[in-house]
Amino acid sequence: MPRKTNFTTGENSYFRTTATIGYKPDGSPIRKQFYGKSRREAEAKRDEYTQGLKSGLAVGFEKTLFGIAFQHWLEEIHRPTVRVTTYTKYECLHRLYISDSTIAGMKLRDVSPENVQICMNTLATKTTPGNVYEVFKLLKTFVKYCIEIDALIKNPMRGVKLPKKAEKPEVNTALSETDIEKLISACEKDIKYFPFLFIAFTGLRSGELRALTFADIKDNMVDVNKQVRHYKEEGEYKPHITPPKTAASVRKVPIADTIKPLLQAHINAITHNGKVISLNNDTRLLFPSATGSYREQTNFLDQYQRLCNLLKITEGRTIHSLRHTYCTNLARSGVSLLEASRLMGHENINVTAKIYSHVTDNDKIAAVGKLSEYFR
Repeated sequence: MPRKTNFTTGENSYFRTTATIGYKPDGSPIRKQFYGKSRREAEAKRDEYTQGLKSGLAVGFEKTLFGIAFQHWLEEIHRPTVRVTTYTKYECLHRLYISDSTIAGMKLRDVSPENVQICMNTLATKTTPGNVYEVFKLLKTFVKYCIEIDALIKNPMRGVKLPKKAEKPEVNTALSETDIEKLISACEKDIKYFPFLFIAFTGLRSGELRALTFADIKDNMVDVNKQVRHYKEEGEYKPHITPPKTAASVRKVPIADTIKPLLQAHINAITHNGKVISLNNDTRLLFPSATGSYREQTNFLDQYQRLCNLLKITEGRTIHSLRHTYCTNLARSGVSLLEASRLMGHENINVTAKIYSHVTDNDKIAAVGKLSEYFR
């Protein structure tokens, strides 16, 4: 019985089948043809290839376009191994800087160090050195995986040079004592500003503060055990509760006597206004939005910027500056570096040390003055 074929070249006849294996940056499909002596053989080759892509990028992966291979690795292989927030950052880097890069349309096996260097040089003209560095790190992780599964033999990242990062001077962004007094006065006049003062006196990260519930305040301590992050899911941004940034971020922070009356005033205000709502396990948000839900980071920062404009605060105009304020005041109060690191939730004590080194010359003079008094 003659075998069925649908493709002839020269004197030879084959059966040919086609499969879509991905999409180009412009959205057009990438198709691959498979040949066999029979339909069954051709379809078996097709199925082996596509199943190989799904299960680990092994079969013929090196022949796939770089951009398609990278996207598949990011979504199917790397995504389950990182935090959701980390994947969100990587997805953004891919979408903005990798998917339409000069190497995205090349076959994975054809990408050379020269190609990557040109890609990085081009990227450096479009974005910051910091973003170029983040893209480079992500590509290195991908290429390392390709080498591990034998999809690549040579490393196309070897020898690539990145634009030098501009050195940023180490500056202390903490609020001055005068600005802290302005912030306290503003809260006394309008308690809606209290969340910012709370950060300045507890050192919480923005996401940690916005995730706090009433149950997290107990015995004059703040139990930091979670954070809230907003990211896109099913086409819309939604709040997601995750563990804090690192294991060291899980901590208990005492509430300073200075802000206890204002904390009670804040609780009274949100309870009176009906903003305290029940969530899962009957927990209640301590710092809800105007609608009673989790506050979104951008809106939270915008409100702080407006407050800084109102109070004529020129330095320390970021939420993170409020954390620096807390850490700086710990240094001024003589709290040990180790204990400050624990209160800040820093995984690396060197991060705390950098902030501690920012105490003013007056603080240093005062400290030496105390030493002189000791030897009188």
